[in-house]
Amino acid sequence: SSSSSSSSNRIDIYQKEGRRRTTPTSISTSTSTSTSLQMVNGSKNDRPPPYPIRITVMGGGNFGLALATVAARKNIPTTLLLRDEETAQIINTTHRHPRYMTDISLPTLIRATSDAALALSDATYVIHAVPCQYSRQFLMDENVKDLIHPSVPVLSASKGIETTSLGFMADILRDCLGTDRSYAFLSGPSFAREICENVATAVVIASEDLMLA
Repeated sequence: SSSSSSSSNRIDIYQKEGRRRTTPTSISTSTSTSTSLQMVNGSKNDRPPPYPIRITVMGGGNFGLALATVAARKNIPTTLLLRDEETAQIINTTHRHPRYMTDISLPTLIRATSDAALALSDATYVIHAVPCQYSRQFLMDENVKDLIHPSVPVLSASKGIETTSLGFMADILRDCLGTDRSYAFLSGPSFAREICENVATAVVIASEDLMLA
């Protein structure tokens, strides 16, 4: 039918752009509508390379490792951005972290580096998994804002309130990375080890950008 063809075409378009979209049943706010339309109608020059998907995870703690593992198991090239190059090389050689969940074998599609420019220059999605209290310093020290393409969305898996500013992660990310890009925030009763071990869990992603969510 014509409706089936239209639906198929929409799916093909978003798959080619490296994103998956679930059509919402309703749109509740004008802000979400504006953001979503802006991403659909934006200039091609303002977008990152759409395919293939490349994910960079900032932070190599337990949850950063877990989310990198999830992405790599989906056959998505994934880069871990760490502070310590020695740790990065150990991960690349042994496919295990020397301190966190040392018994977990990491997928070979995960590559680790301490070079922020190398890790972020071609990322199509960025996951922020640096602990909340260290996030601002990490983002400013590594000059992350200038290394991520302006239209690359950022998913935050960090939780908490910054003690110095009483700001949430949404505040920290917008302060450090700007207000124009899309953000999403992951939360839920999940444990890094269980994620790596494929134990069933449930999480929620919140975003003002409907297409990103």
